[in-house]
Amino acid sequence: NGEFSRYVVVFRFGSIVFFNVSPREQRQIVDQIKNHGEGNNGSGKLAEEPISRGFELKEHFGVAICPGMEESDSHVNGDFATIKAFNMNNVAVISTIMAQTVALDSYNEMVDDLLGNFAKINFTVKQTGNFTAMERERLFKVVAQNNSIFIDMVSKLGLKDRSDTAWNMSQYETVYEAMKGEFEINGRFKHIQFKLDLIQQNAKFFLEILHNQKTNTLEWIIIWLISLECILMILDM
Repeated sequence: NGEFSRYVVVFRFGSIVFFNVSPREQRQIVDQIKNHGEGNNGSGKLAEEPISRGFELKEHFGVAICPGMEESDSHVNGDFATIKAFNMNNVAVISTIMAQTVALDSYNEMVDDLLGNFAKINFTVKQTGNFTAMERERLFKVVAQNNSIFIDMVSKLGLKDRSDTAWNMSQYETVYEAMKGEFEINGRFKHIQFKLDLIQQNAKFFLEILHNQKTNTLEWIIIWLISLECILMILDM
């Protein structure tokens, strides 16, 4: 409602968090940000963040204001957080967790897609016993995406970093830790990490097979060259 300030918090990894903003205004703001993100920003390249990939994931969470309570008495449940004041510090803490939880959903979907692609590679190798050129290319892309996703989750989402606000002002740590636990941030990160590790381990196995195949091919080429040289020497004699 109009009684409280309104905030829009935009994160560089693609999440947008709204406080006290109507659905119509949210849609307008998202469209404006998408247009900016997908445009030519001077480098001639399109944005590569999840926000520009054509899909949206949403999470709704309420904030209740209780001015008479102590800041340290703030508490969180599955539907809303109860805080003393609607200030920038609480906005920073709450928006960080909300941005991370939606981003984790997005990354989880991307990892599931990678698992699907890997299953196709595995099926082809199982049926044919060999790699086609297409399967080799697909495997290299899966490995590159796998590494990229893990790096993004750690560096961009800051899942292993503590909130500066909660670190510097302990009264906001209650909300931060409670929301982090409520949305199972650490557990979901470990679940995605397990999937990424699974892809990496299997990809390593297939890459070793490709390396061995290439080595065997080179060995046969050397053998044929030596044989050819021997034949030429015999003919010269």
